[in-house]
Amino acid sequence: MKTTSYIIAIASLGLFLQVSTGCSSKETKSAMAEQERAVSVRTVPVERAELAEPIRAVGMAASKEESRLSFKIGGIIEKIYVKEGQAVRKGQLLATLKLSEINAQVNQAQNAFEKAERDLSRAKNLYGDSVATLEQLQDATTGFEVAKSALTIAKFNQQYASIYAPSSGKVLKRFAEENELTSPGAPILLLADAGQGWVVKVGLADRDAVRVRLGDNAEVTMDAFPDMVFSATVSAIAGAASPMTGVYDVELRLDPKGARLLSGLTAKVLIEPSQKQTVALVPIESFIEGDKNSGNVYTVSNDKAQKVSVKVAFITGNQLAVSKGLENVDRVITDGAAYLKDGVLVTTLKSETLSVK
Repeated sequence: MKTTSYIIAIASLGLFLQVSTGCSSKETKSAMAEQERAVSVRTVPVERAELAEPIRAVGMAASKEESRLSFKIGGIIEKIYVKEGQAVRKGQLLATLKLSEINAQVNQAQNAFEKAERDLSRAKNLYGDSVATLEQLQDATTGFEVAKSALTIAKFNQQYASIYAPSSGKVLKRFAEENELTSPGAPILLLADAGQGWVVKVGLADRDAVRVRLGDNAEVTMDAFPDMVFSATVSAIAGAASPMTGVYDVELRLDPKGARLLSGLTAKVLIEPSQKQTVALVPIESFIEGDKNSGNVYTVSNDKAQKVSVKVAFITGNQLAVSKGLENVDRVITDGAAYLKDGVLVTTLKSETLSVK
């Protein structure tokens, strides 16, 4: 009887061990299968930084002060003494009108003034002798004042029948030639003031204009100087949009760095706004299923891929500046992100930290 019981016990133990071994083998195989199905991915840290979205624009270089010089009155141009590109000094004679008619008008006004002066003197003497009436004296006085004003006008027009350089600078353009008939105020020459420096003028859309402040730094490049990068600062911002284009005119004072600049050179401008925001920086390759404003990235949670929706502020270099969505995320998936779905098992390989551009 004891022998039978012993045999039964041995058999039960063997059966238990066999069942246990089978279950353990199945669990091991299942775990291995899951491990084989896991997607290998690489993650990088999420970096935090205070940055501002740069503003890009295209404009033109120009002298800070450019003057359109013209004659006060119309007439035939006698002589233009300068050429385009020529340097001039302050007070230099630049152009004159033919003065025959103008000088005749001055002589006419001078003679009329002298006659009015004699008439007034005679009227005063006659009035003192009680020969002329008060009305006659008043008429003579008025005639004298009118003639005096006419002479002043004639001499003023004679003075501005010549153009003198208001400052030292360079002639940028000639709008007329000798012997042409010009009207009053029509531009004859465009003069750049050499002492006021150089600027770049650009037009910005409203979303960019509101982010710019006086004194913001900028970098300027020009096709004419491909190996040079010029520094500039915002010096003027228009308070209203241009009615013709709808953009806001912004002026940047430019450091020429000794380059021989010409008015009208095309300039590419990169402005760094002083107003910054806190953003999370992630590589572009971690971004999936989105557009320039929003999309998704993957992070790892409990060895599984977790999709996170993010809002993109801007792109800087090879990184995305994310303004919302990564507040509680430390790492994102880069390599392998395109093959993932939410909840997929992953095997993580860590990479080096990316530097902020």
